[in-house]
Amino acid sequence: MGSRIRDTVRYLFEVFCEVSPGELGKDPYILRKYPESYKNEEELKNVPKFTFPCALENTFAQHYSFVLTSVDSKYTFCFCRYDPKSNTSLVLLSHLPWHDIFYKLLNCIANIIHSPEKSQLTSFLEACRIRPPMPGHTLKVIYDAGHSAFTCQSPDAKLPSIPENVSVWP
Repeated sequence: MGSRIRDTVRYLFEVFCEVSPGELGKDPYILRKYPESYKNEEELKNVPKFTFPCALENTFAQHYSFVLTSVDSKYTFCFCRYDPKSNTSLVLLSHLPWHDIFYKLLNCIANIIHSPEKSQLTSFLEACRIRPPMPGHTLKVIYDAGHSAFTCQSPDAKLPSIPENVSVWP
């Protein structure tokens, strides 16, 4: 059996979604997505269910992830940032298992959405949805009228590890 991680990755992330947990008696649903042209209906159908498998009772923003497996046994990594103030989760789907990078990217997206520059979200997502940097290289995207930057360095080609700031103990 080969690797479940895809050999070729075209974009840093495949799609961005903002997901609502739904209301009483209503299932979770996608509020918006980028790019609009993203058409993997099977993944899009499953994202809300896995983003909100149960009610969240937190008073602080939190990051979490899950993995979808395609019919060819390949992984799609889903990184989420839940914000109780907006009661939505921001979700990025990627073929790359880079937790720290995507959590940092989700924080930048949240900052843009909650700023006066929220109209810049699409151009920011466009600038980030490019071919991932080669191992060891850096991606830098300027936003907020040049006042802020998202930077990330592509990990080397070794297997991913659990981020240092994550506890695996119950």
